[in-house]
Amino acid sequence: MAYEAKRPIYLPLTDFMNLEFHLMATRPGVKPDAFVTELVKRWLAIEMERLALRKNGRAMRGFQWKNVFIPDGTNLRTSYHHTIEFAKVVGDRILSDDGESLTPSLFANRHAKGRNAWRFVWLRFPGDDYWIRADSCRSRFAEQLQRRAINEAAISGPV
Repeated sequence: MAYEAKRPIYLPLTDFMNLEFHLMATRPGVKPDAFVTELVKRWLAIEMERLALRKNGRAMRGFQWKNVFIPDGTNLRTSYHHTIEFAKVVGDRILSDDGESLTPSLFANRHAKGRNAWRFVWLRFPGDDYWIRADSCRSRFAEQLQRRAINEAAISGPV
């Protein structure tokens, strides 16, 4: 094993102990220092990717679903009677696992009819480790627009 230079990072003892006990219970054999190293590497990779996207300023590919933009690489998930299906945004299209090009509504209604895709489709954006319901994305966007309008009105003042 090659030598790897390291530098200590100090954590409050209670946080370190909570992490160590949690790892013992959920991931036996994983040491806190290896876990934190992996966590920092993942976070740094995601942050560097986001920064590169902002700096390049090039148009991102993805699928526009009403007022929600779903970037290239986003995973979609839906389920019906214990059957879970996945799709992915590739370029500017949503492709199912079998290669069929779909809209969110077609994806949500492949095995049932009349399902609201906003409620039955979950999204996992590139770099994220969690799934979010499509309806929550739509709500967040609406809240951001409202906040922006309020801020602009406050800045411009009475006309």
